[in-house]
Order: sequence, then structure tokens, then C-alpha cells
Amino acid sequence: MGNPLEAIGHGIETGAKDVGKAVAKGVDVAIVQPIEFAVKAERVISTAIKDQPIVRDAVVALVKQATTVIDDFKTDVSDGLINLRADEKTIQDAEAFFNWFKSTFIPQMEQVYGDLSADVS
Repeated sequence: MGNPLEAIGHGIETGAKDVGKAVAKGVDVAIVQPIEFAVKAERVISTAIKDQPIVRDAVVALVKQATTVIDDFKTDVSDGLINLRADEKTIQDAEAFFNWFKSTFIPQMEQVYGDLSADVS
């Protein structure tokens, strides 16, 4: 049988190490992680505020662009649905809308999303 004082000393050392690990983990969970989250949250909020006018302007432009097609469609419906000249204009306006949507609206939203994604990582 070994020295009882050594056994007690070893037990105290092991207990102290375990308490130290628990304290370190507690500090990480209670202090470090919330601070890291707060920093990321602040960056996301800051970017969202910065990009808010871009999003607002893009949505307003989207509505304006879509209004032309919607108005054309309403006219087509009220004309009895078959009016080749009006239908051709509706198709041209719809094509212009979708080209604008792909070339302008989507890239703007991808940029805003990219800014926010960069803040989170």
C-alpha cells in the first residue's frame, strides 16, 4: 500500500485540475462565447443598417418594373384575352422585366447576402 499522504495529495491535485477545467469551460460559455456572439451580431446589424437603403431601393425598383407587366396583363384580360399586339407588348415587357430581375435585382441581393454572410463567419 502506498503512502496515504501521497494518495490524498494526488486526489487534491486531480480535483484542482478538474475544477480548473470546469471554471475554464464556464468562463468560455458564460463570457467568451457571448462576447464573440455580440461582436458578430453587431457586425450583422451594422451591415443590415448600411445595406437597408440598397434593399429598399431594389424592392421599389422591383415593384416599378413589375407594375408594367401587371398593367399589361390587366389590359390583356380586359380585352378578352386575345389581342396579338397587346399580347406581344406584354411578352416584351415580361421579358424585359425578367432580364432586369436577373441582371440587376439578383446581383444586388446577392451582394447584401454576401455582406451579411461575411459578418457571420
